[in-house]
Amino acid sequence: MKYFFAPFIFLFVAIGLYGCKDVGFRELDVSAKSRASVQTAREVMAQMQQGLRGFYDAKHRFPETTEAFLYDSIRNYMPSQIDPIDLYRNDNGKGYFIAVGTRSERVIYRYPPTIGAGDYTLYWVGPNGVDEEGEGDDVDAWQSATDTVRRFERQRPADLQDEHDPDRLRLTRSGTDIYRDSVTFEIVRHDSVFYADSWPISAYFKDRPELTDGERKQLVRMELDRFLSQGAFVHTDSLLYRNWPHWAEITPNSPEMAEIVHSGEPMFNYYSGSNVSKGVAWLKSKKKFVVVWRS
Repeated sequence: MKYFFAPFIFLFVAIGLYGCKDVGFRELDVSAKSRASVQTAREVMAQMQQGLRGFYDAKHRFPETTEAFLYDSIRNYMPSQIDPIDLYRNDNGKGYFIAVGTRSERVIYRYPPTIGAGDYTLYWVGPNGVDEEGEGDDVDAWQSATDTVRRFERQRPADLQDEHDPDRLRLTRSGTDIYRDSVTFEIVRHDSVFYADSWPISAYFKDRPELTDGERKQLVRMELDRFLSQGAFVHTDSLLYRNWPHWAEITPNSPEMAEIVHSGEPMFNYYSGSNVSKGVAWLKSKKKFVVVWRS
């Protein structure tokens, strides 16, 4: 008896599969799904930026929190509310965070900003659900959809002028081509650039012919990642006790050097490749940043 029904069962399954060919068995267009997710993420982040602007207008500052509690901080300042499908309860059960797609595809927020060139850090981790610190498939809220160039942008606040109004140290890579693109470093306050320097990315490895392309990319990423690290800041009074390689714009026994040393303010040291390092400090009497030493 069981053998009698076997052909009919096979025929029924075959008909069912044929009938479903346009329902659940079609090939998924992964690229279209990804584009749709990116578009949705941009729309959600635009809503968040409206809420952040409303928060700033009301309190004259941005929320000093992370993405875990950002929604609860700005929800009352949004002209239109976030779709509940994009809200996920935090692991501790308190408040909601925003994610587009799945729970792991969250929107990252930082203030003070560390990634990107905006007033705060805001980006979506992308369809892969992995936070790549603004790299990979991460989508920056500050970068327009038509701007497809992948840049490395990092920033850090630091009060180098002792005016209780931090400067913004900003590092930008113009593109991903390590042989043709360049790096720019700026010290910015509000909308004014007080110091700027730039150099080719290739300066980091031009004296290392033995390295492969992969090793060169890894070296560049390592140098850029540590550029704004805490170890780059030293107090200017240390100039009295260290044997710096070469003095630059300021000579050791000058009134300007005495002013810088006695200010005790932070000096920022950085490496721009080609065995060139520099130390930059604020000279209050001239109202400008000067290169104190270089190698």
